[in-house]
Amino acid sequence: MKIKALKACLLGLAAFVLFLVMPAQSLMAQEFDGFLRIGLRQYFANRQEINIYSQQLEVGAFYDGFFHVLGHFNSGQRFTVRPAAYGGVVSLYADGLQVLNGETTLQFRDISGITNLGVRQYRGVIEIASLNPGTVSAINIVHMDEYLFSVVPSEMPASWHMEALKSQAVAARTFTLYRMASWAGHDYNLCDTVFSQVYSGTFREHERTTQAVLATTGLVMLYGGQPILAAYSSCAGGFTANSEDVWFATLPYLRSVPERHDATDMLWRRTITLSELSGLLRGANVSIGDAVAIQLIHNPQGRVMQLIIIGTNGNHMLERENIRSFFGPLDGSSLRSRNFNIVGAPVAGGFLQSANPAVYIASATGISQSTLAQLGKPYGAMVMTAYGLSIIDQPAMPMPQENVSISSGYHIHLEGRGWGHGVGMSQHGARAMADMGYNFMQILNWYYTGIQIVMR
Repeated sequence: MKIKALKACLLGLAAFVLFLVMPAQSLMAQEFDGFLRIGLRQYFANRQEINIYSQQLEVGAFYDGFFHVLGHFNSGQRFTVRPAAYGGVVSLYADGLQVLNGETTLQFRDISGITNLGVRQYRGVIEIASLNPGTVSAINIVHMDEYLFSVVPSEMPASWHMEALKSQAVAARTFTLYRMASWAGHDYNLCDTVFSQVYSGTFREHERTTQAVLATTGLVMLYGGQPILAAYSSCAGGFTANSEDVWFATLPYLRSVPERHDATDMLWRRTITLSELSGLLRGANVSIGDAVAIQLIHNPQGRVMQLIIIGTNGNHMLERENIRSFFGPLDGSSLRSRNFNIVGAPVAGGFLQSANPAVYIASATGISQSTLAQLGKPYGAMVMTAYGLSIIDQPAMPMPQENVSISSGYHIHLEGRGWGHGVGMSQHGARAMADMGYNFMQILNWYYTGIQIVMR
Protein backbone atom coordinates (compact mmCIF):
# COMPACT_ATOMS: atom_id res chain seq x y z
CA MET A 1 0.00 0.00 0.00
CA LYS A 2 1.31 3.45 -0.85
CA ILE A 3 1.97 5.93 1.96
CA LYS A 4 -0.83 8.36 1.00
CA ALA A 5 -3.44 5.61 0.92
CA LEU A 6 -2.15 4.23 4.19
CA LYS A 7 -2.38 7.64 5.79
CA ALA A 8 -5.98 8.09 4.69
CA CYS A 9 -6.98 4.73 6.15
CA LEU A 10 -5.23 5.37 9.44
CA LEU A 11 -6.86 8.77 9.91
CA GLY A 12 -10.26 7.14 9.81
CA LEU A 13 -9.32 4.17 11.92
CA ALA A 14 -7.50 5.95 14.76
CA ALA A 15 -10.59 6.90 16.78
CA PHE A 16 -12.28 3.61 15.85
CA VAL A 17 -9.43 1.57 17.31
CA LEU A 18 -9.43 3.52 20.57
CA PHE A 19 -13.17 2.93 20.87
CA LEU A 20 -12.88 -0.81 20.33
CA VAL A 21 -10.09 -1.37 22.86
CA MET A 22 -11.98 -1.64 26.15
CA PRO A 23 -10.66 0.14 29.28
CA ALA A 24 -9.51 -1.86 32.29
CA GLN A 25 -12.77 -1.71 34.22
CA SER A 26 -14.78 -3.00 31.24
CA LEU A 27 -12.31 -5.84 30.69
CA MET A 28 -12.97 -7.05 34.22
CA ALA A 29 -16.73 -6.72 33.89
CA GLN A 30 -16.92 -8.51 30.54
CA GLU A 31 -15.52 -11.79 29.34
CA PHE A 32 -11.74 -11.47 29.05
CA ASP A 33 -10.67 -11.88 25.43
CA GLY A 34 -7.13 -13.00 26.27
CA PHE A 35 -5.34 -9.78 25.28
CA LEU A 36 -3.74 -7.20 27.56
CA ARG A 37 -2.72 -3.58 27.09
CA ILE A 38 0.57 -3.04 28.93
CA GLY A 39 1.65 0.54 29.50
CA LEU A 40 5.42 0.56 28.97
CA ARG A 41 5.95 3.12 31.72
CA GLN A 42 9.43 2.05 32.73
CA TYR A 43 11.14 2.59 29.38
CA PHE A 44 8.79 4.22 26.88
CA ALA A 45 6.54 6.70 28.65
CA ASN A 46 6.51 10.46 28.00
CA ARG A 47 9.50 10.38 25.67
CA GLN A 48 10.53 13.02 23.17
CA GLU A 49 10.64 10.25 20.55
CA ILE A 50 10.51 6.46 20.31
CA ASN A 51 12.65 4.56 17.81
CA ILE A 52 11.47 1.39 16.10
CA TYR A 53 13.88 -1.02 14.41
CA SER A 54 12.16 -3.45 12.07
CA GLN A 55 12.96 -5.87 9.29
CA GLN A 56 9.55 -5.20 7.81
CA LEU A 57 7.16 -2.93 9.68
CA GLU A 58 3.45 -3.57 9.36
CA VAL A 59 1.05 -0.72 10.19
CA GLY A 60 -2.60 -1.29 10.94
CA ALA A 61 -5.22 -1.57 13.65
CA PHE A 62 -5.80 -4.12 16.41
CA TYR A 63 -9.40 -5.10 17.22
CA ASP A 64 -11.51 -8.24 17.68
CA GLY A 65 -8.35 -10.07 18.77
CA PHE A 66 -6.60 -9.57 15.42
CA PHE A 67 -4.13 -7.13 13.92
CA HIS A 68 -5.58 -5.85 10.67
CA VAL A 69 -2.70 -4.87 8.38
CA LEU A 70 -3.29 -1.69 6.39
CA GLY A 71 0.16 -1.39 4.90
CA HIS A 72 3.84 -1.97 5.43
CA PHE A 73 7.20 -0.30 5.02
CA ASN A 74 10.25 -1.81 3.37
CA SER A 75 12.91 -3.47 5.50
CA GLY A 76 16.11 -1.83 6.58
CA GLN A 77 14.61 1.51 7.59
CA ARG A 78 14.82 3.21 10.97
CA PHE A 79 11.47 4.51 12.17
CA THR A 80 10.85 7.23 14.72
CA VAL A 81 7.59 8.40 16.28
CA ARG A 82 7.45 11.96 17.63
CA PRO A 83 4.68 14.20 18.90
CA ALA A 84 3.27 16.40 16.16
CA ALA A 85 3.42 20.17 16.31
CA TYR A 86 -0.19 20.38 17.53
CA GLY A 87 -1.42 18.51 20.59
CA GLY A 88 -2.65 14.96 20.96
CA VAL A 89 -1.31 13.53 17.72
CA VAL A 90 1.90 11.89 16.49
CA SER A 91 4.06 11.75 13.37
CA LEU A 92 6.05 8.87 11.88
CA TYR A 93 9.47 9.29 10.31
CA ALA A 94 11.35 6.73 8.19
CA ASP A 95 15.09 7.32 7.94
CA GLY A 96 14.48 10.91 9.05
CA LEU A 97 11.76 11.69 6.49
CA GLN A 98 8.20 12.29 7.65
CA VAL A 99 5.83 9.69 6.17
CA LEU A 100 2.76 10.03 8.40
CA ASN A 101 1.56 13.12 10.25
CA GLY A 102 -1.31 14.01 12.53
CA GLU A 103 -2.32 10.53 13.64
CA THR A 104 -4.16 10.16 16.94
CA THR A 105 -2.47 6.82 17.49
CA LEU A 106 -0.25 4.46 15.48
CA GLN A 107 -0.15 0.68 15.82
CA PHE A 108 2.74 -1.42 14.53
CA ARG A 109 4.21 -4.86 14.51
CA ASP A 110 7.19 -6.46 12.83
CA ILE A 111 6.39 -9.17 10.30
CA SER A 112 8.39 -11.57 12.51
CA GLY A 113 5.98 -10.99 15.41
CA ILE A 114 8.67 -9.36 17.59
CA THR A 115 9.09 -5.59 17.38
CA ASN A 116 12.20 -3.70 18.53
CA LEU A 117 11.72 -0.53 20.55
CA GLY A 118 15.13 0.92 21.32
CA VAL A 119 17.08 -1.98 22.87
CA ARG A 120 13.90 -3.82 23.98
CA GLN A 121 11.92 -6.41 22.05
CA TYR A 122 8.19 -7.04 22.42
CA ARG A 123 5.74 -9.61 21.11
CA GLY A 124 2.36 -8.56 19.81
CA VAL A 125 1.43 -5.05 18.71
CA ILE A 126 2.99 -1.74 19.69
CA GLU A 127 0.71 1.26 19.99
CA ILE A 128 2.23 4.74 20.25
CA ALA A 129 0.23 7.84 21.11
CA SER A 130 0.73 11.29 22.61
CA LEU A 131 -0.87 10.72 26.02
CA ASN A 132 0.67 13.90 27.46
CA PRO A 133 1.41 17.14 25.57
CA GLY A 134 4.69 17.20 23.68
CA THR A 135 5.62 13.56 24.38
CA VAL A 136 4.91 10.06 23.08
CA SER A 137 4.27 6.85 25.04
CA ALA A 138 4.05 3.19 24.05
CA ILE A 139 1.55 0.48 24.90
CA ASN A 140 2.14 -3.22 24.17
CA ILE A 141 -0.97 -5.16 23.11
CA VAL A 142 -0.11 -8.77 23.82
CA HIS A 143 -1.83 -12.08 24.57
CA MET A 144 -1.91 -13.10 28.23
CA ASP A 145 0.35 -16.14 27.73
CA GLU A 146 2.91 -14.14 25.77
CA TYR A 147 2.90 -11.58 28.57
CA LEU A 148 3.52 -14.38 31.09
CA PHE A 149 6.42 -15.69 28.98
CA SER A 150 8.26 -12.60 30.26
CA VAL A 151 6.73 -12.26 33.74
CA VAL A 152 7.26 -15.79 35.09
CA PRO A 153 11.07 -15.96 34.57
CA SER A 154 11.30 -12.41 35.97
CA GLU A 155 9.65 -13.64 39.17
CA MET A 156 11.09 -17.16 39.55
CA PRO A 157 14.36 -18.73 38.31
CA ALA A 158 13.71 -20.83 35.20
CA SER A 159 16.01 -23.57 36.55
CA TRP A 160 13.59 -24.45 39.37
CA HIS A 161 11.34 -27.52 39.44
CA MET A 162 8.67 -27.48 36.72
CA GLU A 163 5.82 -27.82 39.24
CA ALA A 164 7.04 -24.70 41.06
CA LEU A 165 7.19 -22.86 37.74
CA LYS A 166 3.63 -23.94 36.96
CA SER A 167 2.44 -22.66 40.33
CA GLN A 168 4.12 -19.32 39.58
CA ALA A 169 2.48 -19.20 36.15
CA VAL A 170 -1.02 -19.71 37.59
CA ALA A 171 -0.37 -17.21 40.39
CA ALA A 172 0.92 -14.59 37.94
CA ARG A 173 -2.02 -15.14 35.56
CA THR A 174 -4.51 -14.78 38.42
CA PHE A 175 -2.72 -11.73 39.82
CA THR A 176 -2.88 -10.16 36.35
CA LEU A 177 -6.66 -10.56 36.11
CA TYR A 178 -7.09 -9.16 39.62
CA ARG A 179 -4.89 -6.13 38.99
CA MET A 180 -6.43 -5.14 35.64
CA ALA A 181 -9.17 -3.13 37.34
CA SER A 182 -6.54 -1.02 39.13
CA TRP A 183 -5.78 0.91 35.94
CA ALA A 184 -9.37 1.93 35.19
CA GLY A 185 -9.30 5.34 33.55
CA HIS A 186 -5.96 4.72 31.83
CA ASP A 187 -5.38 3.69 28.24
CA TYR A 188 -3.96 0.37 29.41
CA ASN A 189 -4.80 -2.50 31.78
CA LEU A 190 -1.41 -2.94 33.45
CA CYS A 191 2.04 -1.39 33.49
CA ASP A 192 5.49 -2.98 33.17
CA THR A 193 6.73 -2.15 36.69
CA VAL A 194 6.30 -3.75 40.12
CA PHE A 195 3.00 -1.86 40.48
CA SER A 196 1.64 -4.64 38.27
CA GLN A 197 4.33 -7.28 37.61
CA VAL A 198 7.83 -6.92 36.20
CA TYR A 199 7.58 -7.11 32.41
CA SER A 200 10.59 -6.68 30.11
CA GLY A 201 9.31 -7.99 26.79
CA THR A 202 11.25 -10.95 25.41
CA PHE A 203 14.38 -10.08 27.41
CA ARG A 204 13.96 -12.70 30.16
CA GLU A 205 12.03 -15.39 28.28
CA HIS A 206 13.21 -18.96 28.83
CA GLU A 207 12.00 -22.19 27.27
CA ARG A 208 11.29 -23.84 30.64
CA THR A 209 9.09 -21.01 31.95
CA THR A 210 7.39 -20.76 28.56
CA GLN A 211 6.63 -24.48 28.88
CA ALA A 212 5.14 -23.87 32.36
CA VAL A 213 2.90 -21.09 31.02
CA LEU A 214 1.65 -23.17 28.10
CA ALA A 215 1.06 -26.20 30.34
CA THR A 216 -1.28 -24.12 32.53
CA THR A 217 -2.94 -21.99 29.81
CA GLY A 218 -6.22 -20.51 31.03
CA LEU A 219 -5.93 -21.81 34.61
CA VAL A 220 -6.71 -19.21 37.29
CA MET A 221 -7.55 -19.20 41.01
CA LEU A 222 -11.01 -18.02 42.06
CA TYR A 223 -12.68 -17.35 45.39
CA GLY A 224 -16.41 -16.70 45.30
CA GLY A 225 -16.24 -16.83 41.52
CA GLN A 226 -13.73 -13.95 41.23
CA PRO A 227 -9.96 -13.91 40.59
CA ILE A 228 -8.05 -13.65 43.86
CA LEU A 229 -5.27 -11.30 44.85
CA ALA A 230 -2.66 -13.97 44.20
CA ALA A 231 0.10 -12.38 46.26
CA TYR A 232 3.49 -14.06 46.51
CA SER A 233 6.90 -13.31 47.97
CA SER A 234 10.35 -14.85 47.93
CA CYS A 235 10.39 -16.66 51.29
CA ALA A 236 7.91 -16.54 54.17
CA GLY A 237 10.45 -17.52 56.82
CA GLY A 238 8.50 -20.33 58.48
CA PHE A 239 4.92 -19.00 58.30
CA THR A 240 3.10 -16.98 55.67
CA ALA A 241 1.30 -13.83 56.82
CA ASN A 242 -2.39 -13.04 57.12
CA SER A 243 -3.33 -10.30 54.66
CA GLU A 244 -4.51 -7.95 57.43
CA ASP A 245 -1.12 -8.18 59.12
CA VAL A 246 0.42 -6.56 56.04
CA TRP A 247 -2.23 -4.60 54.11
CA PHE A 248 -5.09 -4.13 56.65
CA ALA A 249 -7.81 -5.83 54.53
CA THR A 250 -8.81 -9.32 55.70
CA LEU A 251 -9.00 -11.66 52.72
CA PRO A 252 -10.29 -15.18 53.50
CA TYR A 253 -7.97 -16.89 51.01
CA LEU A 254 -4.80 -15.20 52.32
CA ARG A 255 -4.45 -16.93 55.69
CA SER A 256 -1.24 -17.71 57.54
CA VAL A 257 -0.01 -21.26 56.92
CA PRO A 258 3.24 -22.94 57.99
CA GLU A 259 5.95 -23.63 55.46
CA ARG A 260 6.46 -27.27 54.59
CA HIS A 261 10.22 -26.86 54.63
CA ASP A 262 13.01 -25.32 56.68
CA ALA A 263 13.67 -21.74 55.55
CA THR A 264 17.15 -21.50 57.07
CA ASP A 265 18.52 -20.59 53.63
CA MET A 266 16.94 -17.17 54.14
CA LEU A 267 18.46 -16.28 57.51
CA TRP A 268 19.70 -12.71 57.72
CA ARG A 269 21.31 -10.33 60.21
CA ARG A 270 21.52 -6.57 60.32
CA THR A 271 23.25 -4.25 62.76
CA ILE A 272 21.97 -0.71 63.28
CA THR A 273 23.64 1.93 65.40
CA LEU A 274 21.71 4.33 67.58
CA SER A 275 23.23 7.23 65.68
CA GLU A 276 21.94 5.74 62.39
CA LEU A 277 18.51 5.32 63.97
CA SER A 278 18.55 8.96 65.09
CA GLY A 279 19.51 9.99 61.56
CA LEU A 280 16.59 8.04 60.09
CA LEU A 281 14.23 9.83 62.46
CA ARG A 282 15.54 13.21 61.39
CA GLY A 283 15.27 12.22 57.73
CA ALA A 284 11.62 11.30 58.31
CA ASN A 285 10.99 14.61 60.15
CA VAL A 286 10.24 12.80 63.41
CA SER A 287 11.10 14.92 66.45
CA ILE A 288 11.62 12.64 69.42
CA GLY A 289 15.22 13.56 70.14
CA ASP A 290 17.99 10.98 69.96
CA ALA A 291 17.10 7.29 69.70
CA VAL A 292 17.96 5.31 72.82
CA ALA A 293 16.02 2.07 72.29
CA ILE A 294 13.70 0.06 70.09
CA GLN A 295 10.79 -2.14 71.13
CA LEU A 296 9.31 -4.93 68.99
CA ILE A 297 5.79 -6.33 69.29
CA HIS A 298 5.17 -9.60 67.41
CA ASN A 299 2.07 -11.46 66.33
CA PRO A 300 1.68 -15.18 67.17
CA GLN A 301 3.51 -16.20 63.97
CA GLY A 302 6.58 -14.21 65.02
CA ARG A 303 6.17 -11.32 62.56
CA VAL A 304 6.81 -7.83 63.93
CA MET A 305 3.58 -5.82 63.94
CA GLN A 306 4.90 -2.72 65.68
CA LEU A 307 8.38 -1.32 66.07
CA ILE A 308 8.58 1.49 68.61
CA ILE A 309 11.61 3.78 68.54
CA ILE A 310 12.18 5.27 71.97
CA GLY A 311 13.79 8.67 71.99
CA THR A 312 14.97 11.09 74.63
CA ASN A 313 11.88 13.26 73.97
CA GLY A 314 9.20 10.71 73.08
CA ASN A 315 8.40 7.60 71.06
CA HIS A 316 7.73 6.91 67.38
CA MET A 317 5.78 3.82 66.27
CA LEU A 318 6.10 2.05 62.92
CA GLU A 319 3.52 -0.51 61.83
CA ARG A 320 3.30 -3.33 59.29
CA GLU A 321 5.35 -2.88 56.10
CA ASN A 322 6.44 0.63 57.11
CA ILE A 323 8.77 -1.17 59.51
CA ARG A 324 10.74 -2.67 56.62
CA SER A 325 10.81 0.40 54.40
CA PHE A 326 11.83 2.77 57.22
CA PHE A 327 15.37 1.35 57.21
CA GLY A 328 15.80 1.59 53.42
CA PRO A 329 17.61 4.98 53.39
CA LEU A 330 20.52 3.48 55.38
CA ASP A 331 21.95 1.46 52.51
CA GLY A 332 19.24 1.47 49.88
CA SER A 333 17.56 -1.75 51.02
CA SER A 334 14.61 -2.34 53.33
CA LEU A 335 14.67 -5.03 56.00
CA ARG A 336 14.32 -8.38 54.24
CA SER A 337 11.29 -9.37 56.27
CA ARG A 338 9.34 -8.59 59.43
CA ASN A 339 10.12 -11.99 60.89
CA PHE A 340 12.99 -10.89 63.14
CA ASN A 341 14.12 -10.38 66.72
CA ILE A 342 16.69 -8.46 68.66
CA VAL A 343 19.54 -10.81 69.48
CA GLY A 344 21.51 -10.75 72.70
CA ALA A 345 24.88 -9.08 72.34
CA PRO A 346 26.90 -7.01 74.78
CA VAL A 347 27.28 -3.35 73.93
CA ALA A 348 28.83 -0.38 75.70
CA GLY A 349 26.63 0.57 78.65
CA GLY A 350 24.15 -2.29 78.49
CA PHE A 351 22.95 -5.48 76.79
CA LEU A 352 20.43 -6.48 74.16
CA GLN A 353 18.21 -9.44 74.89
CA SER A 354 14.90 -10.98 73.91
CA ALA A 355 12.49 -12.77 76.21
CA ASN A 356 8.83 -13.43 76.87
CA PRO A 357 7.63 -11.81 79.10
CA ALA A 358 9.73 -8.87 78.04
CA VAL A 359 13.00 -8.18 79.77
CA TYR A 360 14.42 -4.72 79.41
CA ILE A 361 18.16 -4.66 80.00
CA ALA A 362 19.61 -1.21 79.98
CA SER A 363 21.95 1.28 81.46
CA ALA A 364 20.41 4.20 83.23
CA THR A 365 22.37 6.60 81.05
CA GLY A 366 20.21 8.55 78.59
CA ILE A 367 16.82 7.34 79.80
CA SER A 368 14.95 8.13 82.97
CA GLN A 369 13.33 5.80 85.48
CA SER A 370 9.94 7.35 84.68
CA THR A 371 10.41 6.53 80.99
CA LEU A 372 11.27 2.95 81.90
CA ALA A 373 8.13 2.78 84.01
CA GLN A 374 6.03 4.02 81.08
CA LEU A 375 7.54 1.36 78.82
CA GLY A 376 6.51 -1.37 81.20
CA LYS A 377 2.91 -0.30 81.66
CA PRO A 378 1.23 -1.66 78.50
CA TYR A 379 2.40 -5.25 78.91
CA GLY A 380 4.33 -5.57 82.11
CA ALA A 381 8.05 -6.10 82.30
CA MET A 382 11.08 -6.64 84.44
CA VAL A 383 13.42 -3.71 84.11
CA MET A 384 17.12 -3.94 84.88
CA THR A 385 18.97 -0.66 85.37
CA ALA A 386 21.94 0.55 87.31
CA TYR A 387 19.50 1.01 90.18
CA GLY A 388 18.57 -2.67 90.34
CA LEU A 389 15.71 -4.94 89.23
CA SER A 390 12.06 -3.94 89.46
CA ILE A 391 8.80 -5.43 88.19
CA ILE A 392 6.34 -3.02 86.60
CA ASP A 393 2.67 -3.86 86.05
CA GLN A 394 3.15 -7.57 85.51
CA PRO A 395 0.14 -8.67 83.36
CA ALA A 396 -2.34 -11.25 84.59
CA MET A 397 -2.46 -13.01 81.19
CA PRO A 398 0.07 -13.72 78.44
CA MET A 399 0.61 -10.76 76.13
CA PRO A 400 2.12 -10.57 72.64
CA GLN A 401 5.79 -11.44 72.54
CA GLU A 402 7.99 -8.39 72.89
CA ASN A 403 11.59 -7.60 72.17
CA VAL A 404 13.15 -4.52 73.65
CA SER A 405 16.57 -2.95 73.47
CA ILE A 406 17.40 0.01 75.69
CA SER A 407 21.01 1.01 75.56
CA SER A 408 23.36 3.93 75.71
CA GLY A 409 25.70 1.81 73.59
CA TYR A 410 26.14 1.94 69.85
CA HIS A 411 24.66 -1.15 68.17
CA ILE A 412 21.35 -2.98 67.90
CA HIS A 413 21.59 -6.43 66.31
CA LEU A 414 18.60 -7.81 64.40
CA GLU A 415 18.32 -11.40 63.27
CA GLY A 416 15.56 -12.67 61.03
CA ARG A 417 14.45 -15.12 58.40
CA GLY A 418 12.50 -14.86 55.17
CA TRP A 419 12.43 -12.33 52.37
CA GLY A 420 9.44 -10.21 51.39
CA HIS A 421 6.01 -9.37 52.78
CA GLY A 422 5.18 -13.05 53.36
CA VAL A 423 1.58 -13.00 52.11
CA GLY A 424 0.32 -15.78 49.85
CA MET A 425 2.67 -18.17 48.08
CA SER A 426 6.24 -18.45 49.29
CA GLN A 427 8.29 -18.97 46.14
CA HIS A 428 11.09 -20.80 47.96
CA GLY A 429 8.41 -22.81 49.75
CA ALA A 430 6.82 -23.72 46.42
CA ARG A 431 10.22 -24.85 45.15
CA ALA A 432 10.74 -27.03 48.22
CA MET A 433 7.27 -28.57 47.93
CA ALA A 434 7.87 -29.34 44.25
CA ASP A 435 11.20 -30.97 45.12
CA MET A 436 9.31 -33.06 47.72
CA GLY A 437 6.92 -34.36 45.04
CA TYR A 438 3.91 -32.03 45.32
CA ASN A 439 2.31 -30.87 42.06
CA PHE A 440 1.40 -27.27 41.28
CA MET A 441 -2.28 -27.75 42.22
CA GLN A 442 -1.30 -29.02 45.67
CA ILE A 443 1.18 -26.15 46.10
CA LEU A 444 -1.41 -23.50 45.25
CA ASN A 445 -4.08 -25.05 47.47
CA TRP A 446 -1.61 -25.06 50.36
CA TYR A 447 -0.78 -21.37 50.15
CA TYR A 448 -4.19 -20.00 49.11
CA THR A 449 -7.01 -21.08 51.43
CA GLY A 450 -10.35 -22.28 50.06
CA ILE A 451 -9.69 -21.39 46.40
CA GLN A 452 -10.83 -23.08 43.22
CA ILE A 453 -8.47 -23.60 40.28
CA VAL A 454 -10.51 -23.41 37.09
CA MET A 455 -10.12 -22.88 33.35
CA ARG A 456 -11.19 -19.37 32.36
